[in-house]
Amino acid sequence: MRAIVSAAAERFNAQGYAHTRLEDVAGDLGLTKTSISYYFASKEDLAEAVFQASAGFLHDAVHSAIKFQGDAASRLLHLFDAYAGQLREAAAGRRVHLAALRDLDALPETVRSQVSERASDCVSDVNALVEAWIAETGAPLGRPEPATFLILELLDWLAEHQGAARDTSGVDAARDAVCALLAHGLSAGPAPLGPPQPLDLALDEAPAIFDRDARNRMKREAFLKAGARLFNQKGFGGTSLAEVASALGVTRGAFYYHIQDKEQFLDQCLDRSLESVERALDRADESELGPLGRLHSVLAELIYRQASGVEPLLRPGMAAVLPAARQRRYRSRMQAIARRLGDILTEGAGSGEMRALEASITEDIVASLIFLNGGYTLAAANSFSSWSVSEEPRTATNDYLHLLLHGLKGPA
Repeated sequence: MRAIVSAAAERFNAQGYAHTRLEDVAGDLGLTKTSISYYFASKEDLAEAVFQASAGFLHDAVHSAIKFQGDAASRLLHLFDAYAGQLREAAAGRRVHLAALRDLDALPETVRSQVSERASDCVSDVNALVEAWIAETGAPLGRPEPATFLILELLDWLAEHQGAARDTSGVDAARDAVCALLAHGLSAGPAPLGPPQPLDLALDEAPAIFDRDARNRMKREAFLKAGARLFNQKGFGGTSLAEVASALGVTRGAFYYHIQDKEQFLDQCLDRSLESVERALDRADESELGPLGRLHSVLAELIYRQASGVEPLLRPGMAAVLPAARQRRYRSRMQAIARRLGDILTEGAGSGEMRALEASITEDIVASLIFLNGGYTLAAANSFSSWSVSEEPRTATNDYLHLLLHGLKGPA
């Protein structure tokens, strides 16, 4: 039964709950659908087992951190030791593989409510550890939630980095890279950079109200933003084009005038999201800032745009449902984004502005942290999913970046 749950978790991660069939899981294991049905009468029953196991995965690591002897920073770092240990167990077949909890909104209500409650308790426990860290260190954060969100994003990166690999050799290196980043941050100095400068949230061309082409561009932008939000929340299979049209208050006919089909729509949402990241990097490259200032400007702009609701970015992993050629295209673009970030990190380490971290891994971590809807945006934590609008978004951005830049323990 463990093998069935693991195989289902891999399928859910690759193509979402809505697009996974029992016969797909059976085929991955060389079994028949009847063999799967002997243990799980329906896909809903299988999903409950998969996501309960994933909530348990998070629960076990969090409670190991809570029981760990030490200050709050040490407990938060131990969280990653415990999580990596569980990933090794999964790779060795002693534990089921982890399904990403971000797909919860696509699940049936009966499953979602049970798993969400357990996962939300875990998020609250991590948030309590962050609150303790703030109290112990006097860290200048307005609220703990954005820093908690960063920690959960890092956990999600660690899980995705391992994936369903059976080889455990890379788990410890990935854990060490995350802990090195989280312990002391990216910056080599203790002084904060200060809040991000006011951003022009209308960086794109302001369309003329009587220009038909401009109005169509406005509509298309609105469609793509709404699509990114819903795809992030419900996955590809759980989102319908009719639902996107309804969210915008337009007729299906008006929507289909601009969008032909859901796969093309996802492709356009992904393209727009990566263009937003690439443009932010271009603007930083054109500035006269040093490497730390350029990195800060890129992160501050992209995090703030998402936290304020202006610019939702679609998580790159959504490309997994597209044809192989387009998957390769998006992987190539993400690799190029990571390399550009890595170049900034390397330059910063050379100038003494940033710490000398393992660039090949750290660039991938930082590239993933750009996408706030990547990890546990938690539909799993209903009280937590609106962290970005629960306070002034610029303060939320500062708090998120403070931990990333300066770490739990300050410069080494």
